Amino acid sequence: MTDNEREKVFTEVLAGVLDEPELTASTNDADVPSAGELREAAMDERASILGQVRSAEEEYRRAIAAEEDHPGATTRERAGRGTPRLTWILHRVAWGAAVLVTLATCVLGGWSAELTTALTERRPLSLSSVVSTGFVLVLGLVVLGAFVAFVTRSLFWLLSPAVRVGNPSAEERRTTVTVTVTGWTLAVIVALDLAFSSQALAWQLTYQRLQGPGDSYGWAGWVFLGVLAVYAAALLALRRERFPRFVELVPGYAVPGGDREQAARLESAWREALHESLLGFMRAQISTRIGTRVARRYATTLDIGTAPGLRRIRALDYHVPTSAETRLIMISDGMDGGSIALSGPRGVGKTELLRTFCAEGDGAARGAATKLSVEVTAPVLYDRREFMLHLFAKLCVRVMDAGLKASNEAARNLRQIRYLQTRSAEATANAGWGGWGLSVKRGTGHSRQPLTYPEIVQALTDFLELVAKELDGARPGRRLVVGIDELDRIVPATGARDFLNELKAVFDVPHCLFVLSVSDEALREADLAPAGRRDAFDSAIDEVVRVEPLDHPTAVKLLDTRVIGLPAPFSALFYCLSGGIPRDLLRTARAAVALVTPDRPLSLAEITAALIDRELARIAGSAGTGAEAPEELLRLFHADLVHAHGGLSELGDRVTRHAAVTADGARLGTTLANRAYHMDTLSRIFSADLSREMVVEASDPGFPGSFSALARAQREIGATGTLTRSTLQQIRQAWALPPLPPIPPLPPFPPLPPAAPAR
Repeated sequence: MTDNEREKVFTEVLAGVLDEPELTASTNDADVPSAGELREAAMDERASILGQVRSAEEEYRRAIAAEEDHPGATTRERAGRGTPRLTWILHRVAWGAAVLVTLATCVLGGWSAELTTALTERRPLSLSSVVSTGFVLVLGLVVLGAFVAFVTRSLFWLLSPAVRVGNPSAEERRTTVTVTVTGWTLAVIVALDLAFSSQALAWQLTYQRLQGPGDSYGWAGWVFLGVLAVYAAALLALRRERFPRFVELVPGYAVPGGDREQAARLESAWREALHESLLGFMRAQISTRIGTRVARRYATTLDIGTAPGLRRIRALDYHVPTSAETRLIMISDGMDGGSIALSGPRGVGKTELLRTFCAEGDGAARGAATKLSVEVTAPVLYDRREFMLHLFAKLCVRVMDAGLKASNEAARNLRQIRYLQTRSAEATANAGWGGWGLSVKRGTGHSRQPLTYPEIVQALTDFLELVAKELDGARPGRRLVVGIDELDRIVPATGARDFLNELKAVFDVPHCLFVLSVSDEALREADLAPAGRRDAFDSAIDEVVRVEPLDHPTAVKLLDTRVIGLPAPFSALFYCLSGGIPRDLLRTARAAVALVTPDRPLSLAEITAALIDRELARIAGSAGTGAEAPEELLRLFHADLVHAHGGLSELGDRVTRHAAVTADGARLGTTLANRAYHMDTLSRIFSADLSREMVVEASDPGFPGSFSALARAQREIGATGTLTRSTLQQIRQAWALPPLPPIPPLPPFPPLPPAAPAR
């Protein structure tokens, strides 16, 4: 894909984005950027925006390349992709001329033979005899062409080891040679037959004799050269077309179907991804300008009618950079190969970071790409052999799509991975005339056995080294990146350790970097390994990048790419309730916006109360589902009981009292009480009294009662009871809220039994 084509698509999609009702309703306001300003800003940032959807563009580009290389693509289809119309017409004329010359040769040959018989027997010509003789000559040409093609393909199979192992490129060359040899053979035969038949027929018609002059060929030579020229043009056009659909009928020649449909789907996916990325950029631009309008930016009433950006659950949209992404790039730039683990809680964005890192710098612009990447997802039920084969197959397909020199090796490996087969083929041909005959017979047989696991690992390692060496040789610094996501999905949890123990056998390939998404629990086991003992993760992973929850400014940027003009108090509320986890942040914003109707905007206090009731229902709903906390503690969180017994602050006290008399409920009671106190703190802060000055002060991370501290307390609940209570105390003190009761001491451990007297 050329830069001009890419710019054309970008301009078309940009025009469609600017016509979105969501944007047109906002740009009508005099205090927000106009459509022209948004277009200019998008054009200035088009390189960055296109880079965020590079992976979708590359998939489409590879499909287009495969379609153009598809031997079944017709001239009309290629003309639609930019082939000049005149060239298309000339190709059709060349093919038509070749067919007409062939038919004319058969007709003239039949007429000449029938005229000779008629002159000998002194009878009139028979039209039916002319037609039947010409038809026999056509069949003879077909049989002769099939015989030549069969012999050529058989010789190519005997002389080419690549064809015998099923290499697609070698198979295409085999078809090319077969069609070319067969075409030229028929061209020479037809040219000779037409030249002499036409001259002999002209002589017979003129002089009523059985044979023409024997001392001069006359214009037969010119006819011969003319026919060869017609066939040469037809064969050249056929070669330029990379063989139309009738070549697919050649035995043993297989063409993958669905290339054109797949290319159309991938083009639509690329345009949709670009559309969403531009929408996110536009929303951020408008929200930034709205931030200068104090009255709207710090409003305590939510009057947003619709927010289409929140409907897409897993869309990347306009990518918001994070500190973890910066650290990952810095660490990877300092490594020639090895492995990097991305660690963090669920929903923090490890998958998006992995995909973004693999996509950046990856592409088919061979000179500009900084990496070639392949992404796989760890299986839930891990089988070492099946996963290694899956990774091997995806790598082979990626290498073939990228058009590397290792594509032949990739095709051979892919065929060996995908097929365990016993195949036999036999073909015979027999031709004879009178007492002379020729017979050809060919038979082949292949039997493959499955690779053992050590052979799979060795073959994968060798192929990784081959690809990585080619990438680095083509451009120093370019390397292969293998991303493995969802490592924490493997069950049981110990399976992740076994997975890494098996996978680390291929980690030491130069210029090949593995990036893995690892759970916090697995890394915690590695970090707590005793001194002097290397854990499985410690020995397999070279570097660890901690993916932290979003800070407050980054969370606001993410929301601005999804919702236009979201007031700062509501952004802060969603951030504090989610703890900075991106997935929970968008869920909370989606739930809040769904409550608003065009005819009835909601205040900050109403939105806060609704979201807290939603959280209470979630906690109370976990009763009876096998939750660790005793059911009587969870049932206290029913919203009607909370409102009937003094509200959220009283809820915390009640949970603490009930936990004291519940078996094994002291620690769990502290966690649930902290949850209640946290929600009580939010309900008191995010009220109608929240002013612009308070929002500005709380946005400063150095403020003891900052929004960052509230989000941190949300994340600490359940992990540390005392630290969470201390954080909440500081926050409430900073906001002049009533203090919380201290955590009651845990019951003492029972005394140890007296030691047995020494004997």
